[in-house]
Amino acid sequence: MMPLADNHKISNSFLEINIDSIVHNYQLINTKVGNTECAAVLKADAYGMGASVIAKALDKAGCSTFFVATIDEGIELRACFSKNENKIVVLSGLLEGSEDIFYDNNLTPVLNDIEQIKKWYIYNRQKKISAPSILHIDTGMNRLGLTISELHDITKKPAELKGLHVGWIMSHLACGDQPLDIMNKRQLSVFLNAKEKFPHVKASLANSAGVFLGKSYHLDMVRPGIALYGSGSSSIDSNPLKQVIKLYSRILQIRTLSRGASIGYGASYRASKATRVATVGLGYADGYLRSLSNHSWTFFNGVRLPVIGRVSMDYITIDITKIASEKIKTGDFIEIISDKFTLDDLATVANTVPHELLTRLGTRHHRIYRNTDNISK
Repeated sequence: MMPLADNHKISNSFLEINIDSIVHNYQLINTKVGNTECAAVLKADAYGMGASVIAKALDKAGCSTFFVATIDEGIELRACFSKNENKIVVLSGLLEGSEDIFYDNNLTPVLNDIEQIKKWYIYNRQKKISAPSILHIDTGMNRLGLTISELHDITKKPAELKGLHVGWIMSHLACGDQPLDIMNKRQLSVFLNAKEKFPHVKASLANSAGVFLGKSYHLDMVRPGIALYGSGSSSIDSNPLKQVIKLYSRILQIRTLSRGASIGYGASYRASKATRVATVGLGYADGYLRSLSNHSWTFFNGVRLPVIGRVSMDYITIDITKIASEKIKTGDFIEIISDKFTLDDLATVANTVPHELLTRLGTRHHRIYRNTDNISK
């Protein structure tokens, strides 16, 4: 079914975002982890869904801690809240000269190395404050965070750590979406050993996939991101999460190819028989990856239709031969992502992760937020 265009805006594509479904997914995870705090990861503009909208909905649902990737994202998110009570944590850490920005905007830095620890300690001592921080311990990801050797070094200086006001320690699972991978238990063991050096500090390890690995991974806080938008993982036998987005794109032109005719760049598809083709206003500039060329599916009124030809910047072409000519016309909308073909389904076909698809959807789609009553004012 074609979505209604808000304010009669004409657009080649519509992205529907269901706020109720996001809140449902958050509450489901929150219930699953019991007394463990459930935060929300809203980096990359809430995975492209609009951090200002999603944050207010989750705030109303009871979420009080939000993680972002950069300090700019933290400042923008802080402006969404009328009160200064929500905790906003910046994962990329303390950049050179950013101490005042963190403090003035009530942002919590994740301290990822010895130099960041020293800078935050000195800043707190000079201002005679005790602003909180989170200590990141690398347990095997080898991306950000203190190595175990560096952790041993700093724990030999308890006076500095006491003055640092470490509110939490955290780490990140490398293989949480692969529940049988031995690395999950190995990282948990390393992290629990590190936690012993901080007996009075809370700890967080589990991302979206980690939530479903079991209670031992929940600790004091879980940090779901992609799960909020309905994406499951192989950690989940039966995905209980609701799908959040639907993406529709408009048919711009319909034509019939004769047998042997090619279509698109590179003439990568040739019709084996007379074929009716719809050109649809969606391309890789809209987040529809080129790897989906000749290799994906769309839907129209319940009928599955293949993508044929190469995905270009602004267009895809689909085979609509199955649909009677009087049943489909220029201006109709094709389902790109829906309950029939989910974000996870599309990611599987594209040989990527749903995170990439979601964050690439960009700004050209006309966004429609459904059930916005669940947004705090």
